[in-house]
Amino acid sequence: MAGVAVHSTAVLSLCLLLAPQGIAGWSVLVLGGTGFRGHYTTERLVRDGHNVTVISRGAKYWDVFDRLAPYVTHWRCNRTLAREHGGGVLRKSSGLVNCTDLSKSDVFFDAVVDFSTRTLDEMKQAIEVFRDRVALYVFISSHAVYDVAKNRTHSEPVLFESDAERPGREISPLDRWNLKGRSARGDNELECEEELLKQYNAGGFPYVTLRLGNVFGPKENSIRYWLLHLWVKACVALTLPLHVDTSLVNTRISLTYTPDIAEAVLRSISRGLNETCCSEKVHGEAFNLACEEMPTQRELYNYIGEPAGMPYVETIEVSRNHSVVLYPDNLGGPISVTKAQEVLRWSPTGLNKALRSVARFYERIMLEGKKHKGQIEFMYRKMKAMLGEDGPRFVEWTRAQYAERRKTELYDELDDEDEDEIVLARSDSRRPGKGGWAPEIF
Repeated sequence: MAGVAVHSTAVLSLCLLLAPQGIAGWSVLVLGGTGFRGHYTTERLVRDGHNVTVISRGAKYWDVFDRLAPYVTHWRCNRTLAREHGGGVLRKSSGLVNCTDLSKSDVFFDAVVDFSTRTLDEMKQAIEVFRDRVALYVFISSHAVYDVAKNRTHSEPVLFESDAERPGREISPLDRWNLKGRSARGDNELECEEELLKQYNAGGFPYVTLRLGNVFGPKENSIRYWLLHLWVKACVALTLPLHVDTSLVNTRISLTYTPDIAEAVLRSISRGLNETCCSEKVHGEAFNLACEEMPTQRELYNYIGEPAGMPYVETIEVSRNHSVVLYPDNLGGPISVTKAQEVLRWSPTGLNKALRSVARFYERIMLEGKKHKGQIEFMYRKMKAMLGEDGPRFVEWTRAQYAERRKTELYDELDDEDEDEIVLARSDSRRPGKGGWAPEIF
């Protein structure tokens, strides 16, 4: 497995050498961008030859930061806003205003890609800081905004971008308050979106919002997919069926693959800067991002079971109060991605291919066992806590399975880097001077 890390870094270095010379790249600031949702986006921007600056705390998620550090400008900063003793937010003395490198710099950014804003106050501060300093702002939101929106007026089984609407505070404060109670996360994200629209309508910088579904991919922080992958593998042998929430039996789930986020971000920027076309079609717009397939919980378990070598996945229907369910994390149902496909010319990875890539990643991690030992042990602790009295026997069984497989099984890392292949191969061919340079052998 040490060879896998070396190979991945070598791929990144080689791609930088093969990037088009003499073509001015974008100047892009990424807020966050070294964690689970954003690391592929940062890596893709680097690989395409852009000048990337990252603002983050520098936390060591997996090996992401170490891999990216030589190729980006890193401004270490905690952009979370502090609070005074009375609870008020200290927007003038904490967060982005304390980022010394940012305040000293006079760089004008072609794009800011925001993975880290969580609250309205953080967004208000970001708007103040980047006013007159950015050509396009890309905000990463999620499908949780639909949980706090007013009831949709159409009968379609999917949620469209236009469904994320709710009355303003000045019009119907009670209705807005009632909607807010459905999801704190959704309320925060929709408030951020509303603030971006407000400043844009007042003559501020243009922006694009990308709304993610249930996010999955390699190197999770929450490790919920990893937990589910191992549970699927163990369910029959341990007579430990996966739970299907009785209130969600027929609810379809939208899933967003992390490399697809990177592709959408680059397409949003190229269009937002009017390099490929039609900035007027993306400025001030929101786009849903997810795989086209929308499985139910039971169907998702079967999808995951296929690359795990499970011909059958045992399930049991359990009431919400007693069920252990990792997907979905929203209430509103699946999202339509038609707008992103038509306007951004974006195409999501097929769910089967994406799940196979993620499954193989976690299989490599488990079989190698040493390089990411800390993450493995963290996963075992979470599994014990999640499954209660069944947790210890699950962990014991899983340890034994991989210990036995290590005696005979080896992976050829050069033939098993699906996630690198996807990131490298899917450049926006319509962007002048970009695309076509990435080596297909990876």
